[in-house]
Amino acid sequence: MTTSAGLRPIRVGRAVTTFLVTGLVVLTLLALVLAVSQRQQATAEAIRDARTLTNLEATDVIGPLLTDEALDAGAARERLDAVVRDRVLGSHIVRVKVWDSTGTIRYSDDHALIGVHFGIPEDELEALRTGRTKAEVSDLNAAENRDEARFGKLLQVYQGVRTPTGTRLLFETYQPYSVITVASRRLWMSSLPVLLGGLVLLYLVQAPLAYRMASRLRTAQDERESLLLATLAASDRERATIAADLHDGIVQGLAGASYTLDATPTPAVARTTAADLRRWVRELRSLVVTITPPALHAQGLATSLADLGATLELRGVDVTVEVDEVHLPEAVESLVYRTAQEAVRNVVRHASASHVSLSLTGSPLVLTVTDDGVGIEAGDSPRRRGSVGLELLTALAEAQGGTLTVTGAPGAGTTLRLEVP
Repeated sequence: MTTSAGLRPIRVGRAVTTFLVTGLVVLTLLALVLAVSQRQQATAEAIRDARTLTNLEATDVIGPLLTDEALDAGAARERLDAVVRDRVLGSHIVRVKVWDSTGTIRYSDDHALIGVHFGIPEDELEALRTGRTKAEVSDLNAAENRDEARFGKLLQVYQGVRTPTGTRLLFETYQPYSVITVASRRLWMSSLPVLLGGLVLLYLVQAPLAYRMASRLRTAQDERESLLLATLAASDRERATIAADLHDGIVQGLAGASYTLDATPTPAVARTTAADLRRWVRELRSLVVTITPPALHAQGLATSLADLGATLELRGVDVTVEVDEVHLPEAVESLVYRTAQEAVRNVVRHASASHVSLSLTGSPLVLTVTDDGVGIEAGDSPRRRGSVGLELLTALAEAQGGTLTVTGAPGAGTTLRLEVP
């Protein structure tokens, strides 16, 4: 179904459904992206916790016992070994190694590794020199990690430390990656409900907003269609009025003049007929000016309004036109002229007035058309008076941010006032 303007009407239910379905798809994709991002953030946070744990073990637990003597066989190493086994090794740390700068393992809870030389990569050597903490997934195929393969996937965490005498060492822990996975999942699951809840709430809030928006669009479309239909109806009435004016006035007058010339072509009759013809020409010109302003934007609003007032003078109405020199946008200029034109038409049709005053002032722009005719009843609306043109002009004035009012009283004339900021 299409409207008279050829526009497809907005179906509120279908529009809201389409909006919500589209919004659901978008929010689902957004939820997936955010969930993956949250999981990555949770994993990164779990790895940071693992680095923090290694740092605490290196500085607070093992640090005081990690002396040059503990790196050699003897009582100091036994004390260090006892602390490592009692306080460090467990579900979170399964292997401890201490390397020197040459890549030799100086201590490990696996005594078979002590004294074995494997070399040390540059990035780990940098951690040794700077004291920074570094974490990475263990390469269980590497020679130094083959004994840890039985633990499964591991996370290696390196921490640069020093002995009391200043010897630089690399403290290394091996943590089961399952611990990282569990911690990551726990962090992720704690934040996921908030994320999903926020998205669901956003989605639910959209439903009434979408319905309200679609309803407003439908209402605006209905109003535009009503104005369009009213405009077409007003145009039809204008054409009927113009046709009636031509038939009952000018055509009849010209026909009568032609019959007079045919019947008695005397000089006196010719002069009278010529005067009648000139009157009907003036009437025709008045009608043309009423239909459309002659080059409104070219000749200016003042001249066009003066011509409009002249159409009333031809009908025997005393007219006063006072127009200030103003420079207006074409849309406002057209609105002012159309409003004055509609006021003049209503004076001719309904007012039976003997005097009309038309004035235009600026800052703010105010057009006033006042007559001394029969007036209007209190509360009389333009639609009740059959003036759809005034109703349309009121809508146009509001679109320009202005107002259009018609006031009056029975026997006291009528005043039309257009004000545009």
